[in-house]
Amino acid sequence: METPAVSLLIAVYNTETYLERCLDSLLNQSLANIEIVAVNDGSTDQSPAVLEAYQKRDERIRVIHQQNRGLGAVRNKGIEAARGEFIAFIDADDWVEPDYCLRMYEKAKADQADLVICEYAAEFADTGKTAVSTIASAYAGRPKQLYLKDLFEGRVSGFSWNKLYKRTMIEHHQLRFPLRDELEHVEDQYFSLRAHVYAGAVSYVDQPLYHYRIHLTSIVQSYQKKLFDSGLVLYRLNETFLRENGCLQEYRQELDFFIVQHGTVCLLNEWKRNNGGRFSEKWKNISRICADPVFRLSLSKTGTAPFDAKRSCLLLLAKLKLIPFVSLASAAYQRAIEYKMKIRG
Repeated sequence: METPAVSLLIAVYNTETYLERCLDSLLNQSLANIEIVAVNDGSTDQSPAVLEAYQKRDERIRVIHQQNRGLGAVRNKGIEAARGEFIAFIDADDWVEPDYCLRMYEKAKADQADLVICEYAAEFADTGKTAVSTIASAYAGRPKQLYLKDLFEGRVSGFSWNKLYKRTMIEHHQLRFPLRDELEHVEDQYFSLRAHVYAGAVSYVDQPLYHYRIHLTSIVQSYQKKLFDSGLVLYRLNETFLRENGCLQEYRQELDFFIVQHGTVCLLNEWKRNNGGRFSEKWKNISRICADPVFRLSLSKTGTAPFDAKRSCLLLLAKLKLIPFVSLASAAYQRAIEYKMKIRG
């Protein structure tokens, strides 16, 4: 059996509304030598039926069903099942251009790259607007250390999709996603950092070949439970990883920046509209963030100057442990973000 050039790994969970468009975009690839591995993570809608119907239509599709175990387990199952020379992750509510695989594969072969990154189009479902990334223009031809530093500081997102990974690199380093009981909300950042460090060569394709569907209302208003805890775990795991790979000092400043910025994100997270927790619970969580020793130590090193005016103000209040004012400021900041998104729509 011929080895596929690319294994496309789809994570599927209750996405029946968008799944057909995603699958059609993969079946219509100009590079025919591909395989599509769809892992259904215990969907309760019609997603399993859609997958089975497509599997009967095209032998390049393989469907794996499992009980709900979370995104990390889904991605790992796909990696284990993949047979391709390269692998790419696809979210089931997204879609790709017809030459996505071909352009990415040709770039990888031409540059002998372990990792290829393309531009993506952010498709805002709430407004119908599209925004195109500028990754290639910012990082192509520059040291990968620049990308890694910006990844820590949030200037570039750590998505696992819009990338092509050499499978031998993944297997050589036994690179996998953390599981749900190990790390939540930040699985992609965990994986992306390690893939970049391990990659001998990173290349870029200056075209938006991947379409990322964004639901602004969900992102802005959805409360993420234990988000701060996940960030602390990721901080410690990254610290250990960087130390083991001899580059902790190179990224020490960026690592501190990450946890401080993550702290501000978590302060706002407490005031998202669908957080049904009591005020006392929000107060408790905010107090814990402000008192956390890792957060405070990193803040003492970064200071507030590297952040924008609103975050600097919030961080100053947090540094002084003025919890009532931190609560008021973070609640107002979150409402301002929600209002801004509303009027944009």
